[in-house]
Amino acid sequence: MRFDYQFAVKEYEKVKIYLEKYGYRCEITGSLRREREDIGDIDIVVGNQLSLSDSLSIHEYSDSAQMSKSEMWSKREKVRLERKECLEELEIEVLEIVSKCSQVKRRINYYEFLLESGISIHMIPEISKHFNYTLWHSTGPKPHVKLIKKIYEKKDIKINMENTIENQIYEDIDLEYFQPKDRWKLV
Repeated sequence: MRFDYQFAVKEYEKVKIYLEKYGYRCEITGSLRREREDIGDIDIVVGNQLSLSDSLSIHEYSDSAQMSKSEMWSKREKVRLERKECLEELEIEVLEIVSKCSQVKRRINYYEFLLESGISIHMIPEISKHFNYTLWHSTGPKPHVKLIKKIYEKKDIKINMENTIENQIYEDIDLEYFQPKDRWKLV
């Protein structure tokens, strides 16, 4: 079953708002990110909202007696999320949280959930340092990703998977950045 692009975006926004309440960063990927007219499912890369560089240590809370309970909880939650840089732990937590979302009708498999609206979501949990690479890779289309990897291979360069930005993936092999909707052009 295929779904209209605008319908899929609205369904994604509902899931995104839900996950952001738990402190997660969400980005659409796949055909929805490439702005295809019709969508089979909604692919979502999800990871920690907070980066390690933004971290606050417990020691910075020395004047915690002057903080409200909500401020204290917020800072503790920030530290908890930043420490969740183990992919297995992140997967378990994110998928458990998604399974409890009111928009979810049922779980299809480990990473996929059917929404009440009839469209399915495919969750792609990822740790902060690989988030942007995974976003690029999962955006596709597959022939585009294969071609870029082949260019890297021919130039005897490895793609930097850690803390990279999508533009850099192209710049490193002397290509201009391809917007997701235009990536089918380089196939």
